[in-house]
Amino acid sequence: MILSFSRATSTLTVILADNSETTWPAANNVQSGSLPWPDGVYQFVQRVTHPDDGPDSPYGSYGGLLFDVPGRTGMEVHSGRASVPDGLGRVGAQHCTLGCIRTTDEAVAAIVAAMVGDALAAITVG
Repeated sequence: MILSFSRATSTLTVILADNSETTWPAANNVQSGSLPWPDGVYQFVQRVTHPDDGPDSPYGSYGGLLFDVPGRTGMEVHSGRASVPDGLGRVGAQHCTLGCIRTTDEAVAAIVAAMVGDALAAITVG
């Protein structure tokens, strides 16, 4: 399985080994002082859970999917802030991050479920 994040359409597409695809809303809106995720292809490292995981937590109900982004640390795809607005009033997938790509709880749940039989390999960002 690979993920593909499109800045142009604000979507995250999950592409399974059988070439079936599902697309979810996603964004890489970064807060002031943070850098957006650079364009490129990045290898999956591991799933990371957090003690306070939940729909309104910083990382969502299912933790984050950590990728190896050279020169950066903690670069994840995660959800969270479902109903908690950022400084610009954005919630859910549009809520700002420290550089991560934010999507929905439903998207991360679907990816985690698919990982049982279809290993997550990489993400393409662009």
